[in-house]
Amino acid sequence: MSSPLIEVQNLYARYVKWVSGNPSALADVELTVKWLSYFVAGKINNSSAVSELVYSLSNLLVFFNDRIIEKAHKKTNEDTQPLERHLKVLLTTLEYCEVFIELSAHKVWGTSGRWFFIVIIQVIKCIGRLILTLYCQNTKILRNPPIPSLNRKCLQDANPSENASFRDNLAGESSGIVLKRSGRVMRKVNCSPSLTARSWQPPTVRDQPNQPTEYGGKFVGPAEMLYIAKPIIHLACMRRFGVKSWASYLVALALDSASLRMYYRNREVLSKQQRVELSRRCVSMLLYLMRSPFYDRYTHDKIAYLLNGIGNNVPLTGTVARLILSYIPHWQETYFYMWST
Repeated sequence: MSSPLIEVQNLYARYVKWVSGNPSALADVELTVKWLSYFVAGKINNSSAVSELVYSLSNLLVFFNDRIIEKAHKKTNEDTQPLERHLKVLLTTLEYCEVFIELSAHKVWGTSGRWFFIVIIQVIKCIGRLILTLYCQNTKILRNPPIPSLNRKCLQDANPSENASFRDNLAGESSGIVLKRSGRVMRKVNCSPSLTARSWQPPTVRDQPNQPTEYGGKFVGPAEMLYIAKPIIHLACMRRFGVKSWASYLVALALDSASLRMYYRNREVLSKQQRVELSRRCVSMLLYLMRSPFYDRYTHDKIAYLLNGIGNNVPLTGTVARLILSYIPHWQETYFYMWST
């Protein structure tokens, strides 16, 4: 009776061992699965849902493997609260799966089912982000996704045996300090080991209460609240004014702009990682060019003119240009939402 369960446990143990010891080969497999989602599109019936399923599973596979590698290298942040960790896992999973859930709901229950699941997902994400921002001390500006992909190269390059003598020389003390303005980590002069004992790895820094952590810091204003509440406000506007109304579009644009403006006024209190996230949010503002009604009135004609010009004048590009042009309406309708940034 228990033999199948034992076999599954043994198989999982072998998989964990292989993942922990072969991150490079694993990355090739993950990339192959992700590219498979692009080749599936348009090849079979219901290709949109199937393509999103493959893409979501590829992201979840990377996410799951990252946790295995993280645990094997003991890189999990022990200071993270269990609630914070669970919420970040939930929000990251929703981030990877929300488009597939939406397309599946539309296939099964129609438009009403699609919008029902959109509202449910955005409410869950909004509540989770509010809890992380208000009650978790290490999370003040949220990444997208909340748990990013693991930097496996840094883990692979690190060799614990090479750092043993270095750690012994430090006697448990941190080997670096964090500069207040830039957030840059600098090695302490009195902690520099001899050249034979030095591992040449980046210096370590213990938690400092007066320094901003990766996503901490003292500044928590209405800026993040606007960013978190924007999807719900935008959905309410769409309900009131229409799906492709200028009012809904301009309200979401104004909320994003106001949030970024508030943050950049207080940029000096933000850490380097927080400024990177703000830069990502600024770049994501370009997606407004692809959102209705702006896309329907302005962007569509410009893109069509550009692609047709390339296809007609550049050799061997006509087929690719026409293919992209045929897929753009589907991509615009499926991905370019106000609430997905």
